[in-house]
Amino acid sequence: MYSEYEDEIYEDEMLYEQSERTSDIQLPPVINVLLFSMWTVICLIGFAVIFLAKSAVAGAVIIAVPTFIGMVIKPTFGLCIMMLILPTGAGVGFREAFSLDRGVGLALAVSFCLNLLVTRPGLRIGNKALWVAGVYTLWVCLASLAGPYLGYELVRAFTQVQLLALILIVYWILQTNGEKAFRWASRAYVAGTLGTIALTFITGTAIRAMEDAPEQRYAATLGEATDANMLASLAAIAFLAAIYLFARDKSIFWRLLYLAAILFLPVMLLKIGSRGALIALTFTMLSPLLFIRQVVRKPALIALMLVVVLMASVSAGLVVRGRGLEAAVATRLTDIHQAEEAISYRMMPVKQAVKAAVRKPLGTSYYGWFEESGLRILPHNDFFMALGLYGIPAAVLFTFFIVLIMLTIKRIPLGAEKLYARAILTYLLIMGLNVGQLYQKHYWVFLAFVIASERMAWFFNEAEEEPLPCAEYEEDFMLQEQFA
Repeated sequence: MYSEYEDEIYEDEMLYEQSERTSDIQLPPVINVLLFSMWTVICLIGFAVIFLAKSAVAGAVIIAVPTFIGMVIKPTFGLCIMMLILPTGAGVGFREAFSLDRGVGLALAVSFCLNLLVTRPGLRIGNKALWVAGVYTLWVCLASLAGPYLGYELVRAFTQVQLLALILIVYWILQTNGEKAFRWASRAYVAGTLGTIALTFITGTAIRAMEDAPEQRYAATLGEATDANMLASLAAIAFLAAIYLFARDKSIFWRLLYLAAILFLPVMLLKIGSRGALIALTFTMLSPLLFIRQVVRKPALIALMLVVVLMASVSAGLVVRGRGLEAAVATRLTDIHQAEEAISYRMMPVKQAVKAAVRKPLGTSYYGWFEESGLRILPHNDFFMALGLYGIPAAVLFTFFIVLIMLTIKRIPLGAEKLYARAILTYLLIMGLNVGQLYQKHYWVFLAFVIASERMAWFFNEAEEEPLPCAEYEEDFMLQEQFA
């Protein structure tokens, strides 16, 4: 009997060790600190070359080489670098052909492939949503072959392949490295969002963006790209991440950073003036009321959420009352006639997507959409974008993908991770009713975080619960003692 128990325990330990194999190359803590300190010094030298010596290329090379080496050794480090850069969007680059976040994303993919040759971390893609995402990507590639401009269509299809690779890499790193990677990557994203927005003001990019963008509202991250909805999504997700980290993190230093994000980002959302982002965030913050039977079991988390909502509201109210919003932004947020016009404008491609699906059930392809619909804009909705561009199969696969992610959240034990994952998915779904996000990198990255939240939640759940003695084992040992 006891040999059977020992065999079971041994098998469980072996399975645990296999599942816990990390993609990071394991080094002594002293070596980790030493390497990180060397990287920090080299980066400071690189920034000095950029800003003092006025040599951007040389400084970038000085920073990039050790950073790439560190990404090969530690994929968790590479993920944190990507999350730090992610809020810059596509605004930093040479003639919008190359950007900082694209460069880091490419470096993460290459470094991860090199790392796999060394570590071979064991991971089974058990979440069915990722397999459906793979089938969706395959269908996009097949539907693109029937497009009128094959070369351009294949480029757009390759974009979807890149997004699939990105969500798999992010998921793999999080699953094979545990809660520390999850926390540090989230920290990096909050810090990167605050830093990016601060840089737009320091460099004057925000002012230029207001001059170039319609209605003179904040609509850029860095550089000259203007996309108010993207900037609003980045800021809103950072706000949700800051709330989660404030509840989970115990560090005073980091909590001060999260507090700054909680107070500042709602103000920035108002100044951006994205109606869809504000509606999505409001609904997300109120969504726990739909699960009242669950939330009453975690009164501390609900109390924290109420305090956060109050603090964010007071902060935004004081700024608006003191300095006010730009007249065009205030009109945009309060003018019902403008809102009705915007809804009417965005309903046109939605109706055309339905008609296109009836005429071409297998899809029009990306560039074929413009000829088929007679419009110059894509559907401002994730579901109808998939339906109009790639037909009924794509719409069904996309819906199935979202349903599987919802079921993943349902399996998560109630706690901070469940609320965080639910908040992120709720925000992305509501925002997806207003804009198309299927080609946005942050959309797929945070879906990977939502899926990985299941493992993080079980880790914290096991850590917080005291181990209970097994009654069956205890009874057997008592019998053994009696016979002894």
